[in-house]
Amino acid sequence: MNEKNINEGCNPSGKELAIYLAVIDLINEGADVSSMKVGDITAKAGIGKGTAYEYFQSKEEMVEKALGFYIMNQIMTVRVNVSGKEKFRDKFMSILDYMEENRDQIRPFLWIMRLKSQSVDISTLDTSSSSNSDMLTTISFLVPLANWFLSFADAEGLISEKTEDYRISALLSQIVQFAFYLHLGGERDMDNLKEFIYQGFLKQLN
Repeated sequence: MNEKNINEGCNPSGKELAIYLAVIDLINEGADVSSMKVGDITAKAGIGKGTAYEYFQSKEEMVEKALGFYIMNQIMTVRVNVSGKEKFRDKFMSILDYMEENRDQIRPFLWIMRLKSQSVDISTLDTSSSSNSDMLTTISFLVPLANWFLSFADAEGLISEKTEDYRISALLSQIVQFAFYLHLGGERDMDNLKEFIYQGFLKQLN
């Protein structure tokens, strides 16, 4: 995992960062989050279990914070790439290009989407829990970011749907669909696949 990229934009302690990187690396290596053990994480991180519990209360907190940390840093990188493009189509394609270029890092993203789809309504989360509070911050951050991104499509008159939930759901569903294609692998014409994803997004909102 690229430690430089994941360390931009936030300032965890060295041992917290080691735990975050260990969780993400284990997921990328094929580990199942539900069966992952604290010992697996700390062994990968090169720190003792007792030390890990000085920073985290449970394995669940380690995983949730690591995934939240991962997605926030990926989002910041993608936002820089998007900002460098003029047309909305090019902005959309830059997201897909980044995902393709980093396809070996796609599993954490899929786990985030899985956890989000299984979670209860955001409003019912116990924000007194540090891990839930971090996850809430991450999910909440996606809404203004998605609206910011979609505003470029509005400026070009590309989509007619105005309902926020539908708009964000369409955007995320197409990105998740592309992530699954990447995860499944196989021989595909990536240019045609990206165009299919882009056109599918437009069709959902028109």
